[in-house]
Amino acid sequence: MRVCVIGAGIAGALLAWRLSEDVEVDLVTGSTGTDATAASGGGVRGFETHPVQRRLAIESLTELFEGLQEQAGYIETGCTYLLPSYAGLEAAVAEVEHAHPGSTEIVDGADLRRRGWHGLPDGTVGVLEKRAGFIRPDQLRTAVIHRLADGPTSRVLNGPVLRLVPHPDGSVSCRLPASSHRYDVVVVAAGPWTPGLLTGSALPAQPYRTKAIQVATYRVTGALPTMFVDETSDLYGRPTADGRLLLGVDTHHWSVTPGSSRPIPDLADQAVRIAAERLPHLKLSAPDLMVSNADCYADPPVLTLWSVLGSSHRLYTFTGGSGGSVKTALAASRTAASDLIGTSRTTTSRTENKRMTITEPGPQRGTPRYHTIGIGAGPSNLSLAALYQNVTTEPLALFDARPGTGWHTPLLYPGVRMQTGWMKDLVSLVDPRHELTFLNYLVTSGRLYALINSQFDSLPRIEYERYLAWATERLGVVHFTSRVDSISITDDGFEVSVDGVPAAVSEHLVLGLGTRPVRPAYITELPVERAFIADELGVRMAGLDTAAPTAVVGGGQTGLECVLRLLGSGFTDVRWLGRNQWFRSIDDSPMANELYRPSHIEYLQGLNRGKRREMIDDSRYSGDAITPGGLRALYQANYDGMLTLGRFPVTLLPGRDVRTSELLADGNIRLCCTTTSTPEEHVVRQVVVAAGREHVEAPFDDDLRERIEVDDDGELLVEPDYSVRWKGMNGHRIYTFNASRYSHGLTNAGLTQLPVRAAIVLNSMFEREIYPISDELCAVQW
Repeated sequence: MRVCVIGAGIAGALLAWRLSEDVEVDLVTGSTGTDATAASGGGVRGFETHPVQRRLAIESLTELFEGLQEQAGYIETGCTYLLPSYAGLEAAVAEVEHAHPGSTEIVDGADLRRRGWHGLPDGTVGVLEKRAGFIRPDQLRTAVIHRLADGPTSRVLNGPVLRLVPHPDGSVSCRLPASSHRYDVVVVAAGPWTPGLLTGSALPAQPYRTKAIQVATYRVTGALPTMFVDETSDLYGRPTADGRLLLGVDTHHWSVTPGSSRPIPDLADQAVRIAAERLPHLKLSAPDLMVSNADCYADPPVLTLWSVLGSSHRLYTFTGGSGGSVKTALAASRTAASDLIGTSRTTTSRTENKRMTITEPGPQRGTPRYHTIGIGAGPSNLSLAALYQNVTTEPLALFDARPGTGWHTPLLYPGVRMQTGWMKDLVSLVDPRHELTFLNYLVTSGRLYALINSQFDSLPRIEYERYLAWATERLGVVHFTSRVDSISITDDGFEVSVDGVPAAVSEHLVLGLGTRPVRPAYITELPVERAFIADELGVRMAGLDTAAPTAVVGGGQTGLECVLRLLGSGFTDVRWLGRNQWFRSIDDSPMANELYRPSHIEYLQGLNRGKRREMIDDSRYSGDAITPGGLRALYQANYDGMLTLGRFPVTLLPGRDVRTSELLADGNIRLCCTTTSTPEEHVVRQVVVAAGREHVEAPFDDDLRERIEVDDDGELLVEPDYSVRWKGMNGHRIYTFNASRYSHGLTNAGLTQLPVRAAIVLNSMFEREIYPISDELCAVQW
């Protein structure tokens, strides 16, 4: 039997080594460059919460101690695993203790505090292991590859596999850049390259997702902790051999490019902040070294064989564990080799791992097919996906151009607040028992009491973004770094293309494209480092002069937040220009909130188009305005500044509509404004523009665009169920969020009715009332 293992990470190299004792093996190294094995922290321990993962970790640790410590570069540090207590924890720890007597114990919160841990949620316990530490997985991998290169029945082939070709007899060919080889069995152990190789070969890759990993090392003052994992904050770390501390935090950045080494902004700062809360006795330097990469994940997080095409071919994957799977690779590779050699079956089926019990042929090769595809993974489509998962087992996918989870990320910084209450989350208004409620997020993340006691009038916007990231990870349906550049209609349904290549086909399509910032023409000829839009303020701030006159153009919430950020960063001459006659605050009265109820949306549907538009424009300042608490904060900070400077650091200039600009000879910028009386000019050194946002158009191809029906203003005609009118539907429906302001009112683009809108779409899509929308107890008769 000839076997090919693709991928020379720790998992692939160990599997090839096991197999080479009994059969002929080729190990194909794959793409060059730093991989997850090289980037791994190398932590090894026996305790894991998943039972199969725990068994493999215990067996791997046992084998390591039986003779591989030197080859693997093992260093013992002990391990502290922090987590909420759960039923069965004692039995799980007993498994580790049975294999390594005297090494493992459970301690409570009081004991953890004595050991230097602070700020842990109530109910947190620690699993302490003495026989735990870290290895150098790259060192072990290299030693194994050298043995394979010199072995009598093994070869090491350098270079990537370009394509996999299954044959009718069950064998599989691997096409390399300069050759092609046919094998009885092929195992893809290519880590984050696995999904791309399968998809590029027109093979199913749905169980796998890539995720960013990032760690950094720091010089430390204070007693170093053991290796640790803190499930309550996603922080992990270990001492290094030279006395520094390696720290990382779960990135929640999915679908990243394999081999990506671009650092994730602020992730190291986040790890340091959490470490300061959990281990306050430590004083950390700036990072000495930062390592970023990608790895492959699956659910359940167990490194195991999986048959790609069921009973039809001998093609498997061996990847998709919890990160680099260093903890389990020794035992998992031994089990996988035994499964491949000890039986002629074409699918593995260990009953303890559901992902391995494959008895039916896999999906047909070709473009992945879904019941529903969503374009965009913002709050609207996340709400739809959350409610969808409780409706059907049919597959759904969301495609998003961003590299990872985020929500107006450039505008997030401390002090920025939401304009909606926390109960108006992704699901609660229609399904309050759903697992993705904001309340459940607070409980599971250990933040509930801290947030309650902070007594926020308005929720921090950063907290809402973290809630979205938490929900996104649990949904597992978002394809990031996937900019859809074409949507077409075929006989099979909607076909979406990413980078010009068909990526998916679906019965139905949901547009959740959101908005993008407006970039006025008057700043295009100005120096980009001193005249830019609000989204760029965070990255441009360091290059600005805090004493120079600085204009903020835009009288809305984003403009206010820019002014507050400049003021809080020490800027002493800020001019805030707004088009309206005053800086309007939101009307948050009970009557104004009646406009955001399902009963009012239903009322609007019965009006003619002209009257509906008039009413919506008349009530826009109940939502399109400034948070009152934000204006109060500005006035108070401005007064404090006046007491120090003898003048107000912020000048408010309402009623100024900036129309043109001019770069003066001395480098200053002249802004030319219209007013209610005479034109004005304002000379400043720096300009931040917050001139609103515009809707992003869907990338329909020419044929589909011609079929879409629009109104006199060129806007999509949207029905009460959020479906778009178009010719030739043939059962395939297009729904749109955020593009129906003048048909559905102010709830169209806001967050107040997210689950209500999603529920209306799902009721329409499945042609039955899945989620009742009841709003009968209303004192207002529209």
